[in-house]
Amino acid sequence: MVTHQKEFEAGERKFNMGDKSLNGYEIHKLWRNEDGRHFSDVSLATGAGDMHDARAYTACDFDRDGDLDLFIRNYKTESVFLRNEGVRNHWLKVKPVGTVSNRDAIGTRIEITAGGKRQVRWITAGSGYLMQQPKEAYFGLGALTRAEKVTVIWPNGKTQEFGPADADTYVMVVEGKDGMEILPNSPQPVLPPIDKGQGDALYQALASAEVKDLDGNKVDLAALKEPTLLAFWATWCNVCRGEFPDIAALAKSQARAGLRVASICVLDPQGPDLARTIEQLKPEFPVWTISREDYDRIFGNEAPVPKSLLVTPGRVTGIFNGKLRPYLVKSYIMEAVRAK
Repeated sequence: MVTHQKEFEAGERKFNMGDKSLNGYEIHKLWRNEDGRHFSDVSLATGAGDMHDARAYTACDFDRDGDLDLFIRNYKTESVFLRNEGVRNHWLKVKPVGTVSNRDAIGTRIEITAGGKRQVRWITAGSGYLMQQPKEAYFGLGALTRAEKVTVIWPNGKTQEFGPADADTYVMVVEGKDGMEILPNSPQPVLPPIDKGQGDALYQALASAEVKDLDGNKVDLAALKEPTLLAFWATWCNVCRGEFPDIAALAKSQARAGLRVASICVLDPQGPDLARTIEQLKPEFPVWTISREDYDRIFGNEAPVPKSLLVTPGRVTGIFNGKLRPYLVKSYIMEAVRAK
């Protein structure tokens, strides 16, 4: 259980949270099944142990190499894809198709017998919040090269037996039809780690943009050495104006942790005057500017505001669309500062 006692006592959090959340700050956990007898924590070793505010995940063979990869859906920010490249054992993937039962075969129980051991999987629906597990069954075979038997119990209770099935194959079984059909399962190429590639494209586009301070001097974003939160806004955006107190509070609370905060106004000739707006809002952090053309070049044509980026040297480590939520950003800040 995770609590935020200090924040409650300081009045920063209340039980009536509105559109906020008590989630965040918790390190994600990934547990490895050790022969069905106990589990070991492999969160940090696999890279799964980050601190994003996750809401759902799905395990699926996205790259079609037989092992299960993870796709994690995070709250109010980008999702995370964890590609599994650590498994070299054999596998079997089974796709059931219903004819009398529902076509997706939801409710089907699939059993395999391999090496004298039995494994069981169910085909389900609605298995996660805003996510859905694939309607396929995955089985790890270890060093075994085949499964002796595949048993399928359809939702209407009827049972069919298939097999044997060779390892490292993707097979389809159809309700009421004999035999298994082998489906193509071409593995996708292994991508190099991002740090060994050509760098972070978003960071490079940001670093090359014409960002200026209020005196018209160019701001070199590539020269930022500390984790920096860049909040993009516009003078005509009331939601953006409402963010200023939250940004100021975040800057004060995280200054000792090494966070730098700045806002970047997306210039719009039709919007209210920038100087007058700054005089009204009295920001307690630097205000820089960027042209609408440069902003759209980075984020796409007619990109909306507000938008915030958490930048560390050489990389963009967090993207926050819409109104900034400081409690959510803190999780990313803690991770960025820890890695500095």
